[in-house]
Amino acid sequence: MRTTVNIPEHLLVAAKQLAAMRRTSLARIVEESLRNYLAEERVRRLQQPESFNLPVITEARPRPGVNLDDTSELLEIP
Repeated sequence: MRTTVNIPEHLLVAAKQLAAMRRTSLARIVEESLRNYLAEERVRRLQQPESFNLPVITEARPRPGVNLDDTSELLEIP
């Protein structure tokens, strides 16, 4: 498949040099590099702890008579 990407000049020069040194194509170097990067990302994602959603209570109200503006009153709630 053909596609167009913008690559910074210094990276393109280094990739072309590597391709010449290995006697392979620039396309092959880009393909291998992308494949390695994606494999590393897959491993990194698997090593991260699984995230989860915390429940959110949207309609909760304090008990009648509780003043949330006065924290000392909160300590006196039975």
